[in-house]
Amino acid sequence: MESREKMLSYVKYEHELETEYREKLAEAKRKSDVRDVFAEFIIKLLRKINPDIPASLQEQIRFDEKEFQFEFVNELKKVVDELSEGSDLRAIINRMYEAASHRYKKIEHDENLDYFRIGNNAKK
Repeated sequence: MESREKMLSYVKYEHELETEYREKLAEAKRKSDVRDVFAEFIIKLLRKINPDIPASLQEQIRFDEKEFQFEFVNELKKVVDELSEGSDLRAIINRMYEAASHRYKKIEHDENLDYFRIGNNAKK
């Protein structure tokens, strides 16, 4: 029988943050709010795992302005890569991203509807 390395699980921390995270996403009115909430809670999660992680690393989450896509850069990338090794951290981050992505797309859709409504009302 093969010897498997034990996988670290951070789901406990995910669950501790989940309710507040979803509430903050639901309160987000602009796409930039969604980006801010996502970045804030990624850092909160990482700081639950390792309290020594500085909150200032939030600035090292880069977003593509056209799409809701992100990347970690510099020191934050190293931290996430290290913590992800042998753990479920990437899966948790992906779930957080999916929730934020749905909210982002909903706001974008609503903005597009409002734009067309304004355009149609102006013609009358």
